Amino acid sequence: MDLYIHVKEKLLPILINRTTIFFFLICLFTLFLYAAGTVQGFIDSTQIFLLSFYVAAGFFLTVASISGIVINLRRLIKNRKIRYLLRAGGYVILVIYSFVTVFTAMAIIAIAEGNMAY
Repeated sequence: MDLYIHVKEKLLPILINRTTIFFFLICLFTLFLYAAGTVQGFIDSTQIFLLSFYVAAGFFLTVASISGIVINLRRLIKNRKIRYLLRAGGYVILVIYSFVTVFTAMAIIAIAEGNMAY
């Protein structure tokens, strides 16, 4: 009886993959809350907080995605399997998504804080 389980995947790629999925879902949920708050008429400070939270989550999504790209390109060079190239391409799409949406959120924050009367 074999007591050891043979694991094909290493821990770091699995951890980065799940971290990326987590931050992507956090970003989607925060954008959903922002859109719902826009329709429902949330207070301006709440909307700014949601966008600030989105910027932080988007930053962490970018960092996790870039590390996923590096790991999958390293695995592509080592193992020469096309699936690692496809995974790296998925991470590239996530990096582009997070860059565009984070800079948009930062622009909205800058515009809104310029119009807020204290």
